[in-house]
Amino acid sequence: MIPSAEELKSKWDAYSDLYSTKYERNTLTFAISLSSMLQIFEEKPLRILEIACGSGLFSQYLAQNLDYECSVTAIDISDGMITKAKLLSTKYPSLPNVKVSYEVGNAEELTNITDESVDAYIANLCLHLTTDPKKMLQELRRVLKNGKRFGLSVLGIEENVTFRTAVTSVFTELAEEIPALKPSNMKRSIFYLGEKEDLIKLVEEAGLEVDYCWYQRSCCNCMAIEDYEYSILQSPDHISLMEKLTEEERKRFLETMRKRIKENFIDKKEPVAIEALLLVGKKP
Repeated sequence: MIPSAEELKSKWDAYSDLYSTKYERNTLTFAISLSSMLQIFEEKPLRILEIACGSGLFSQYLAQNLDYECSVTAIDISDGMITKAKLLSTKYPSLPNVKVSYEVGNAEELTNITDESVDAYIANLCLHLTTDPKKMLQELRRVLKNGKRFGLSVLGIEENVTFRTAVTSVFTELAEEIPALKPSNMKRSIFYLGEKEDLIKLVEEAGLEVDYCWYQRSCCNCMAIEDYEYSILQSPDHISLMEKLTEEERKRFLETMRKRIKENFIDKKEPVAIEALLLVGKKP
C-alpha cells in the first residue's frame, strides 16, 4: 500500500512532536553533508529550496551560517512541522543577509515555485516517503535552473537502521503469541530506495545527472532504556497499537523489547544507528 498525500500529511502532523524533539537533530547531519557536497558555501546559490524541512533545524543552520545575500524557502507537507519551524525561527533569528520563508507544500506539486527559479535544491530523507518519487523528481527538474545542483537522501539498508530492526524483530517474535502485533496490511517498505543502483537509476531516468552517491551513518541519542521506550511508545503508530493490547500483552511486549534493547545496544555499548543513502547531482 502506497500512502496518499493526505495520509502523509496526517501522519507527519501526528509525528511532529516526537520527530522534532527526538529524531530530527540526529538526521540533521545528513542535510549538512548534502549542503557541503553541493558546495553551497563556495558557490553561493541565491535561492535555496529545502524540501521536508521538518521543524526547521537545517534551514536555521543555513540562516545562521551563510555569509552572503540569499533566500531559503523551506517546505514541509505537515502544518505541524511548519508551525514548529516558524516558532524556532522567532527564537533564533536569521542573519540579516539571509531571508527564510516557510510554507506548507507537497514536493510532488510545488505550485508556488516557478520554473527554473531555484539555484540549489535539498531534500533530506523525503524521496522514499513521498507518494510518487517520480513526480517529486519531475518537480525538482522543473524548478531547478539548468546546470545547478541538488542533493537527496533516503533511508539506507534496513538492517543498518538498527533501532527499527530491533523493534521489528520483537514484533515478529511475538506475532503468534500476540496477534495484534501482526501487520494489518502490506505497506510499501520505507527502505525500497535504499540500494545505490535503484536510487541512481531513478534519478537518471528523471533526466538528472548524478555526481556522487554514498552511504552515511548517524547515531540516535538514546542512552537509557527509558529513552528507547519513550521513542517506541510515543510513536503515533505504536500508540494506536498499544491501545489494542491487553495489560498482560503490553507487559509481555515491553519486557521483550527491553531485553532486546539491552542485548543489541546497551550491553554492546553500541548506539542506535541510522543509515542514509545520500546523492548529489545536477540538472544538465
